[in-house]
Amino acid sequence: MKRLIHCSLSILAVAVVLGLGIWLSTLKASPAKILMKEHPYTFSKTKEWGKEKRDQYLEEGGCVFISYPKTKAKETAKVISAFLEEAKTEYSKFAAENTADIPRLAIDYTAEKKSDYTALTLTYAIGRYKEDGQGEDLLLGAQHLYLDEKNTILDLEALLGAENQEKLKLLLDRSKLSMDDLESFIYSEEQVVLKWTEEERTFTMDEIKRAGKVDPNKPMIAFTFDDGPGKYTEQFADLLTRYNGRGTFFMLGVNVGNYKESVEYAYTQGHEIASHTMRHKNLNILSSSEVEKEVNDADQIIQSVIGEKPKLVRPPYGNANSKVTSIINRPVIHWSLDTEDWRTRNAEAVKNAILKNVSDGAIILMHEIYQSSYDGLALALEQLAKEGYQFVSVSELLEYRQVQAEVKAYHSIPPQ
Repeated sequence: MKRLIHCSLSILAVAVVLGLGIWLSTLKASPAKILMKEHPYTFSKTKEWGKEKRDQYLEEGGCVFISYPKTKAKETAKVISAFLEEAKTEYSKFAAENTADIPRLAIDYTAEKKSDYTALTLTYAIGRYKEDGQGEDLLLGAQHLYLDEKNTILDLEALLGAENQEKLKLLLDRSKLSMDDLESFIYSEEQVVLKWTEEERTFTMDEIKRAGKVDPNKPMIAFTFDDGPGKYTEQFADLLTRYNGRGTFFMLGVNVGNYKESVEYAYTQGHEIASHTMRHKNLNILSSSEVEKEVNDADQIIQSVIGEKPKLVRPPYGNANSKVTSIINRPVIHWSLDTEDWRTRNAEAVKNAILKNVSDGAIILMHEIYQSSYDGLALALEQLAKEGYQFVSVSELLEYRQVQAEVKAYHSIPPQ
């Protein structure tokens, strides 16, 4: 009996010791370890490239969660490794400076295969745990890489193509920016985001494709077309495009609804869509509210088609007194050369009116609703191109002549 009692006590003692050990081990579990278990980081599921390497561990008194892609491409692997080291270094600095908190580092990536490249985005988030146990990100980092089928990192020119790269440079030149000191970029099939130390600019792919090659030191003129859109709009757009030119189409809002496809077509070809008001009324004899309605109605319908409000307005008949100009509240575009195509309705007369009176910086008035106007323009462009003229939109003429657009009337923009 004594032996049985002694055996039972021994078993009980072992159980107590084991229980005590388990209890003590629970007490010894660090807060970071508990948080790591109870509030793990949720990694991205979009990983269509590389072999994922995932890990989690305690470091610097906090939690580290890591997911990154492994690749045999040496240069790409080197960039990934450098990004990981940067994240870990920043985490160590943060943990040392925030000793009262439980720090957290999460390194993750997304990789998505596109038609001719893979978009790889590496990210890190450094922060701490809040009272509810959820992570709070305080420092963020990201690196965007674009890989070809050999897993080689592509530069921006490889993604855009040489022609679009040159067009982008032209857009940057106008803004006095350079790609030489570009720090990073984000590319997609819709847009490009360029980042410098203290500046960031976004260009849509449509905007880049529309950019033309213009030499600011050579003569340039702006052809403008009133009273459209109409059945000839696309023909006018194509004609100028053949000469690497762009025109400005001053459109009536009442016509836009019937020719939406033509408006969009001209816009995507790089031509400027501007406003000729809604209903072609004499603005000088209207009340302020009526003028506003004429302008605003046209703005709305044009914006519904091209996605942006017209930057320029041409008042019907060229009538815009100081009151009207202030209500329009943007550059009012008149002309320096009137072809009177509406009166002659003759291609030869239109051609002669242009060639006899043209000058560098001229803004030329035409109408896009007559076949004779199109034919006359075709004849004139052939000769003007031989003489070295470039054909630009009104906004481009302002930009290349380095004229800051103001709320006032413009008739021409000659060289300064």
